[in-house]
Amino acid sequence: MNKERQQPNSQQSLSPSVDIEDKLRQAISLYQSDQLQQAEQICQQILRSYPQHAEAFHLLGIIAYQVGENKVAIGLITQAIEIDSNKYMFFNSLGSVLQGQGRLEESIQAFNQALKIQPQFAEAYYNKGNTLQVQGKLEEAIDAYQQAIHIQPDDAEAYSNLGVVLKEKGRLEESIQACQKALEIRPNYADAYTNLGVALRQQGRLEESIQAYQQAIHTQPNHPEAYNNLGVALEQQGRLEESIQACQKALEIRPNYADAYTNLGVVLEQQGRLEESIQACQQAIRIQPNHPKMHNNLGLVLKEQRKLEESVDAYQQAIHIQSDYAEAHVNFGIILLLKGNLFRGWEKYEWRWKCSNFPSEKRNFPQPSWGGTHLNGKSILVWTEQGIGDEIMFTSILPTLSQMTEKIIVECNLRLVPLFQRSFPQIQFFSRQNLPQPHLLDKNIDYQIPMGSLGRWLRTDEDSFKQSKQPYLIACANRSAKIRKKYQQLAKGRMLVGISWKSTGINQRRALLKSTVLEDWVSILPQQDCYFINLQYGDVKEELEQFQQQTDLMIYQDEEVDLLQNLDDFAAQVSALDLVISTSNTTVHMAGALGKQVWTLLSYVPDWRWMLEREDTPWYPSMRLFRQSETGDWSGVFAQVRSKLEQYMVDNVVEGRR
Repeated sequence: MNKERQQPNSQQSLSPSVDIEDKLRQAISLYQSDQLQQAEQICQQILRSYPQHAEAFHLLGIIAYQVGENKVAIGLITQAIEIDSNKYMFFNSLGSVLQGQGRLEESIQAFNQALKIQPQFAEAYYNKGNTLQVQGKLEEAIDAYQQAIHIQPDDAEAYSNLGVVLKEKGRLEESIQACQKALEIRPNYADAYTNLGVALRQQGRLEESIQAYQQAIHTQPNHPEAYNNLGVALEQQGRLEESIQACQKALEIRPNYADAYTNLGVVLEQQGRLEESIQACQQAIRIQPNHPKMHNNLGLVLKEQRKLEESVDAYQQAIHIQSDYAEAHVNFGIILLLKGNLFRGWEKYEWRWKCSNFPSEKRNFPQPSWGGTHLNGKSILVWTEQGIGDEIMFTSILPTLSQMTEKIIVECNLRLVPLFQRSFPQIQFFSRQNLPQPHLLDKNIDYQIPMGSLGRWLRTDEDSFKQSKQPYLIACANRSAKIRKKYQQLAKGRMLVGISWKSTGINQRRALLKSTVLEDWVSILPQQDCYFINLQYGDVKEELEQFQQQTDLMIYQDEEVDLLQNLDDFAAQVSALDLVISTSNTTVHMAGALGKQVWTLLSYVPDWRWMLEREDTPWYPSMRLFRQSETGDWSGVFAQVRSKLEQYMVDNVVEGRR
């Protein structure tokens, strides 16, 4: 908070016999003991007697800076420099004030001038490093901090700040070492513990990170950054209540701490406390209205409430503040896709490769990117991205691409190669490896494109979906026939119905919203004319056994099919069934691609691919969608499914399909 500068008390000017240097030392001592008004008075006395006293002007400038009067401070320090331009401390002080005003280039120039006068001035290197860090010139900042450390090896602050910049460069092990060195020099350095905790957290060493934050708090109990970062680490461990407590403690210490409100909003959203989350996000925005991440976070929570227009407003505000904010562009694009605006949605979706949290690695193939131009028989490499379900879904675009050229090469998940190769014999499929197979790096291939980007050029409206054949995947006929025969013997004439009830993924909150529990299925599993078969991937054997013990309802588990690893067998299993009912996961993509009758159970705010309101989807003509009417309410969905299943059984009996 700025203080009003006080004029010195009316006193006589110093007599020529007074030792000015003693007076200056007295003023410096008063300044160092935070007696700023008294220090200022003495400086004014000196200047009345010696109007060209550079040190007095300099100290007055530092005092003005201390009380927040930056413009006054710059004027006073500049005046000191005009009197004596050989004092490196003057330029160092000027650089610090200019940095505080955001005049970063001028600040750097001042520090450089200080170093020109005194090349062994560690403090100027340190301050220069801080300014370069604010500018985002991280390599230069690292060099400046290392110069400061070379001159002054026991500079704990320089080591700690070096650790921060190394962390921002992704050099986490070096960052940890720098912070640990700072703590060797100063064992009770709370900021260094906090910086160490951040680097450890980014390395995934959450328990050690938490210990570092706790040590910072032990050293300095009212350290808001340590509490805030502790909250982030606890959230990543799934310890949500403790995370909330840590964020709230940070806000007790610093009530206007925007980052703590932001992190609190994230944790509350994960707990499903959406209104409270929105309030926390809005409070963060009130404190720091020009921070794009805070508007983006608000947009995410509003989307979960299905307040889509308000969510779009939040994303657009984030983009207005930072035009290249990739996460906001992608989130905006997802809502456009969700609302069926494919043309604009795909365009925004391209920003995904610039998102720090995008789950797929961008493959660095040497060929130029394809931009939707006529291929005229030229060759193109298509590389898949994201999860297995996404790979299956985007593969539906390959038949359209095949109409443009026969020279298509696809890099995909190893588990999908046999299925894809059988389904598209005219296309070459290769397994995705960490380092691409050498022949995929051939520069004679004309173009390359990630599979998710094909939609931008070949699925621009609903009519464009009609160009490809359905179904487009082909299971092994012999394997499928054997599985069907086995199931029919077990089912004794009943309809074969595969079910899958939950989703997995990086975003645990999203996966939870998309998932059901087996208890939700008790209204349809007693259907006497159906034989239910497990299609849920992962280790669910114990879950199935417990459910059968509790309900006396049996879901058949085929031990001969590995649903997770052997996707060709999984395709044969799905192909052997009469009907598939599942939440939104890989199972429905497999069933839809094989052309099986599949009923997909959707959360209140579904994945973008399922759009809104409609009961069908252009991606899979054989699919029917059942939607929640409010968040978390599966009862209404299963009531619809039960009614539809009863009618489905009647229709199949009438048509003689059983």
